[in-house]
Amino acid sequence: MTSPTRSLTTQAETPEVSDQRLNFTIVALGIGAIASILDSTIVNVGVDRLSRVFGESLTATQWVVTGFLLAMTAIVPLSGWMIDRIGGRATWMCALSVFLGGSIMCGLAWDLPSLVGFRVLQGLGAGLIIPALMTLLTQAAGQKRLMTAMGSFSLLVQVGPILGPIVGGALLQGANWRWLFLVNIPFCVTGLILARIVLPPKRPSAHKRSLDGIGLALLTPALVGVIYALSNVTGTTGLDATDVWAPLVSGLALLVAFVAWSLRDGAKALLDVRLFADRGFAVTSGLSILSGFTMFGGMLLLPLYFQQVRGASVIDTGLFLVPQGVGAAVLIICGKKALQRVTARTKIVCGFALMALGTLPFAFATTRDMTWLLIVALTVRGLGIGASTSSINASAVAGLPKDEIARGTTAFNVVQRVGSPFGTTVIAVILARATADAAHTSAGLATAFATAFWWSLGFTVLPVALALLLPTRSKPDNG
Repeated sequence: MTSPTRSLTTQAETPEVSDQRLNFTIVALGIGAIASILDSTIVNVGVDRLSRVFGESLTATQWVVTGFLLAMTAIVPLSGWMIDRIGGRATWMCALSVFLGGSIMCGLAWDLPSLVGFRVLQGLGAGLIIPALMTLLTQAAGQKRLMTAMGSFSLLVQVGPILGPIVGGALLQGANWRWLFLVNIPFCVTGLILARIVLPPKRPSAHKRSLDGIGLALLTPALVGVIYALSNVTGTTGLDATDVWAPLVSGLALLVAFVAWSLRDGAKALLDVRLFADRGFAVTSGLSILSGFTMFGGMLLLPLYFQQVRGASVIDTGLFLVPQGVGAAVLIICGKKALQRVTARTKIVCGFALMALGTLPFAFATTRDMTWLLIVALTVRGLGIGASTSSINASAVAGLPKDEIARGTTAFNVVQRVGSPFGTTVIAVILARATADAAHTSAGLATAFATAFWWSLGFTVLPVALALLLPTRSKPDNG
């Protein structure tokens, strides 16, 4: 079993490329990634319709989302080893191919169990997409252009949050539910073709790292157990339910065992926990977890608020959310040169501060007509997302040696996969309990949402303080 330092030196298989080649790389990776990003927003909109189509409860139908999430979580620990073993391009194309196959099979599903099974297959592909993308992008851009590359990529993926709810609503109203999944096909096929043309192949390597089977056997069920427990939390039983605390305790115990094993196995471990000794990496990982509350929790609250409190249709809800995506895109485009003179820490602090400012009006929102104020607030919130997201992703691995990028990317993506559902679940529980305690009137429902938004606002302020702990080594970047 070889040292990851030697092995991952070969993982820096792609020398920094020209600016033109880098732009082609960003487009190729962005088109492929849009498929999985669109899929998340589109399918979430369609859960209610799927429950009626199959005649199943919402609780059962929710496994269309949960199964996908569990599969993504389970496969992430393998991503670093796969990238090291077969190369970034091969891992990327494998991920897109599996996601494409899963999408096609989902479109052919005949009942809910078959759909859930095919969503698991789809999730296995989706779980490899972002780790492979981040590694390929980092290698192609190099540290000096990393922020610029991340910013350009962030602009591309804003298409998902902007179009996802609109496309999902349009498909549900004007086409068969199967197109919720078949819509991924052109993106995946185009992404595969471009990857074949643009991305460089892996150079032959005499050093191949063996798979850490024990680490995999500990970490994968640990992560799945925690995510499964969180998916079972409800507004009434909370953590008291056996199907919550049993897998949660088991998952945490396995996680502790994995940390002990990783420290003992050192450089040979599936996921090297020693990476978290780097302050920049540790802080950005914490920021990623808190982003699950701020960004992904908001993705849950905002559509529900517009539909349940303001009575908007699915398509109208998507249109209401467009300003948030536009705000992020505007900052990435128009603020690019101005932000070149700003450190990553400053951008992250300002980004979360803007997100908090954009969330504040929703904490005061009632059934009164506040449409224009909320549109402005969503635009400000989008500006904050644009300022913070790409900086967090780039800062996570920017301070690591080049031969640790693949493992750093894997560890960071594991944190992201755990943080997102955790934040979403906590916000969902807060909303469910606030709704249960509220009067069964439109005013009572608005008050319940205001309570949830106050919590979301609090979770948005925390990253501002945490970001101040980022090391000052971050020089003004090109993002």
